[in-house]
Amino acid sequence: MEAVPELNPDGEWFVSERPFRHVRAERVFRDDCYRGLEKAFGAIKKGGETGGIGARFERSTSAYDALIAAVSPLMSARFRPLFDRRWIALLAGVLDLPLLPQIDGALHEVPINSRAGWIHNDFCSAWFDAGVRGDLIFPDRRKCAYFTGSPKTPDARPREYIRAATMIFYLDNDRWKPGAGGETGLYATSRRGTGEVHAVAPVSNSLLLFECSPHSYHALLANPGCPRKSIILWLHCTVDYAQSRWGRAVTRRRST
Repeated sequence: MEAVPELNPDGEWFVSERPFRHVRAERVFRDDCYRGLEKAFGAIKKGGETGGIGARFERSTSAYDALIAAVSPLMSARFRPLFDRRWIALLAGVLDLPLLPQIDGALHEVPINSRAGWIHNDFCSAWFDAGVRGDLIFPDRRKCAYFTGSPKTPDARPREYIRAATMIFYLDNDRWKPGAGGETGLYATSRRGTGEVHAVAPVSNSLLLFECSPHSYHALLANPGCPRKSIILWLHCTVDYAQSRWGRAVTRRRST
């Protein structure tokens, strides 16, 4: 595995087993690298559409208050090393997952006083166009729908994968303090108020990483104290691998 030179040698990584296995890291990147990520995030948020890359924050659904900008291949260059082959290999290695080039990502900003999100596990089908090649492959939503595989062009070749891991990198949250909310809640079950709950603070230059599974239940917690910003990255695996590991518990959506 190639080294990631932007990593902070003084950073700390922790593995926890409850309520499901997850990894936390603090002071992840060297200061110059981290400030560059923070600056790139702020420029896109402020400019809406910046440098011809077509980045725009939008609210995804009426049930979720976060503003989201999908990461494209062109946009990803501004957020290195997060969207870099060496970084993907590091994350896959930490979780002992097979390394595939298929990834997806998004910038998230949760405005102050946003509602809590729904509890979910991210363990679902994700579709990529089979005609795309490269060291890293992002979903081409112009050719097929990411969650359903529905073709959008006559030459689309949708191929199903499964989300294998979720990384949440927190940044530009220096105003955060206990009580402000905006943590990522980790749950032992899919129902609020039952089982063990752990709240991961959105501290700047820290991350949360976990393998997607039938029980990787998590949700955004309401944030009455301050906004929350993060960058999300998803790794993927083949359907055969997911089923060999977890049986048929994956939430699959068929191409239409």
